[in-house]
Amino acid sequence: MLRIAIYIACGIVLIHGLIHLLGFVAYWPLAELAELPYKTTLLGERLQVGATGIRLFSVLWLAAAFGLVIAAVGAVTSQSWWFPLMWASVLLSLLVCVLDWSNAFRGALIGLVMLVPLLLVLGLRIQPQPFAAYSEPTGMVTAVTIPPNLPLPVTRYYQATMPAEVPLIESAIVTARGHLRFAGITFPHRLRFTYEAGQSYQHTIEATIFGLPLLKVNERYLDGKAWLKLPVGIVENEPKVDSAANLGLWGESIWFPSIFITDPRVRWQAVNENTALLIVPFAAGEDTFTVSFDPDTGLITHMEALRFRDAADAEKILWQLDILAWDTYHGVLLPSLSSVTWADEGSPWLVIELDDIVYNVDVRDTIRAKEP
Repeated sequence: MLRIAIYIACGIVLIHGLIHLLGFVAYWPLAELAELPYKTTLLGERLQVGATGIRLFSVLWLAAAFGLVIAAVGAVTSQSWWFPLMWASVLLSLLVCVLDWSNAFRGALIGLVMLVPLLLVLGLRIQPQPFAAYSEPTGMVTAVTIPPNLPLPVTRYYQATMPAEVPLIESAIVTARGHLRFAGITFPHRLRFTYEAGQSYQHTIEATIFGLPLLKVNERYLDGKAWLKLPVGIVENEPKVDSAANLGLWGESIWFPSIFITDPRVRWQAVNENTALLIVPFAAGEDTFTVSFDPDTGLITHMEALRFRDAADAEKILWQLDILAWDTYHGVLLPSLSSVTWADEGSPWLVIELDDIVYNVDVRDTIRAKEP
């Protein structure tokens, strides 16, 4: 539905751009047009520009026409440059229509209407400020050695990302920004995720416009039960959501991956030289991720699992986590940019860029508070 609305809007812009060609034809002049009679004045005949000036003015009509048409095509084909070109072209269109108000006031009104969605798009391109840095520094981190019996790609991964001694993480607070898709619209976001490693979490996510909070999500997973406060209402006591939350807990543990070898409930199983299964606990059973590793760097590139998206799902859907960039935090190489995709949607609905991470601080009260 949203895509259809975009096509309709771009069609209107395209037609508006083609109409601008009439200004070029009338004021160059190439032909006589009853709707745009030739003249050498602007601003309701208050400004005399002469034959040369009106010819230059006709070039502005032509530039606006080309800019609007090309920007409309760029928007439909999802080109990165469409927005600045559209913005400049609409402003130019508005300028020439105001200068020729007596003949083109309708075009000026259309230009003002076109500015409204462009302002909204601008607002959706402004990243918010991150949540304030967590006041408590990373606590004392003890360490263990890498177990000797891991599958080969898993051993390579820990050797590439960890010091000789693996840090023992009991809690973590992740601060990040990025963008997310909700109801077909992509919003900038900021988030703070708080974890008792391998046990529970609390998520705060704010979708923003012009850098200001617009939609807020508050999630909690505690004692195997999920509680979600969403823009559409509260979700709780849903076994499928509990299952999804457990997979979320372990998938997000990629930011403190030592837990995958320090928690005795977690185990790895070899698949081939670049793939392994990560098996994690859930209630009385287990959940499984398939983890892919880069053959050259040893780093994780991809994790996936079958997961419920919401309580109404009849079957699980393939959930995919892709690691797009890495950076060093507290002496450990961690994912600094990642994306999350539901396989049936075909493109990421969530992109996360890490701002900060703090380990081994007291998070018990935060995890248990329904409102952070």
